Amino acid sequence: ATVCLVELMDMAFSIDNVFAAVAFTPNIMLVCTGVFIGILAMRFIAQWFVKLMEKYQFLETAAFVVIGILGVKMTISLYEHLYPESMISKTLSLHAADVGMSILTVAIFFVPIVTSMLFNFPRKQPSEE
Repeated sequence: ATVCLVELMDMAFSIDNVFAAVAFTPNIMLVCTGVFIGILAMRFIAQWFVKLMEKYQFLETAAFVVIGILGVKMTISLYEHLYPESMISKTLSLHAADVGMSILTVAIFFVPIVTSMLFNFPRKQPSEE
């Protein structure tokens, strides 16, 4: 059942990518090639990330934190859409804000891994060793 759900979500995101890409270029072959490469990349990255989460179980918490932060960012982007002339919207739409969000997201995953490898913090659970 889980595999079917993942496949269904993968298909939904692929269709979404096609619609978004067609808005940028009418070249359907380019769009299909890009979506195919994206699907393959997501499969390999997902498998790698699952292995990483098996080794470092605290990454599950990090994933929930990142999803929460991205949810807040999406909520704030609604404000940006409704009030584009406000100072907050102008600040949040800067490239630096996007870079900062990307750095924060990557740090939430990689800082605990590095500290766990170097200092055993957060401590590995007995099932992790």
